[in-house]
Amino acid sequence: MWFESFSRNAGGAADGQIVENGRVVPDKGRNYVFTDELVAAVDVAVGLGRPLLVSGEPGCGKTELGYAVARRMGIPRVHFFSTKSNSESRDLFYTYDALSRFRDAQSPVASGKQSRDAADYVEFQALGRAILDAHDKAEIAHLLRGRRAYAHAGQPERSVVIVDEIDKASRDFPNDLLREIEDLSFAVPEMGSGDDGAGGKAPETPGSIPAARKPIIIITSNEERQLPDAFLRRCVFHEIAFPSDDVLGRIIASGLDRRLPKAAGEFSLPEPERALLTSLLGSFRALPLDKRPGISELIDAAALLAYPAGDPPPLADRLRSTVPALAKLRNDRLALSQLIEARLKQGH
Repeated sequence: MWFESFSRNAGGAADGQIVENGRVVPDKGRNYVFTDELVAAVDVAVGLGRPLLVSGEPGCGKTELGYAVARRMGIPRVHFFSTKSNSESRDLFYTYDALSRFRDAQSPVASGKQSRDAADYVEFQALGRAILDAHDKAEIAHLLRGRRAYAHAGQPERSVVIVDEIDKASRDFPNDLLREIEDLSFAVPEMGSGDDGAGGKAPETPGSIPAARKPIIIITSNEERQLPDAFLRRCVFHEIAFPSDDVLGRIIASGLDRRLPKAAGEFSLPEPERALLTSLLGSFRALPLDKRPGISELIDAAALLAYPAGDPPPLADRLRSTVPALAKLRNDRLALSQLIEARLKQGH
């Protein structure tokens, strides 16, 4: 179909360098296991130019998805935003350090320009940077000024934005993003002309971004609170369900490649032991637990179960070593220990 730009990148530039907020992240998103349903959801979001809202259990790979999408599409730049309980919608685009500006204005050694130019106290953040990236430098030159001026690449380019755990913020946060999410444009009133930053029209970004350069926005939610209907209407939604045993096996294989120390040589986790671990996890998750383990805990447990080349340590000892990785609370640890001992008595 016309909108399958993501699925057509199945070969992708998976080994390309990813830069997140100015630093190289060599492993994030590498060997991510995509299900057909997830690929379809990303296709729709990219094709329609809408944010992809992803929910699922903690540790199921929601945040990692943004990096994996960037790798698969050969997009080198990722902008990450970690939502806090006190986050405001403006923080997703830029921050303004009013306190420093006031302090500088009171300093007898501060130059007049330093105390007056609000641009010196503006710093662009995840979605703001992505929107700036998507425009020709000349189009947004009026915003690239000040001591903290954003380092534009020079040429317009597409980037990926990850808005992590949006449900941590107040209900006003997504409500206040509606126009900006729709238009992919924002204004910076503090950078308006005049000594107080309000003497003229607020500088803003151009309102139109070509489809091929629109930022790909991945928003994650643990569903701790209901997001507003008006916000949901502007998103494509996908829930990452807990994987089947077959997919879990693929996730373990890719996860071990990243998690195990390369300097220690080759590690081994034979298929029967991998199947035993996924079966054990399924039985454990079926119990009435205080905190069910997710994908992240499973990969940690697989790393503990794996062993370097040579004679493997006893399986019983390796299985027992996975308890702290899979069970984080006291009652759960007791239940898992009992389950492991029962499996060992039964011959697995």
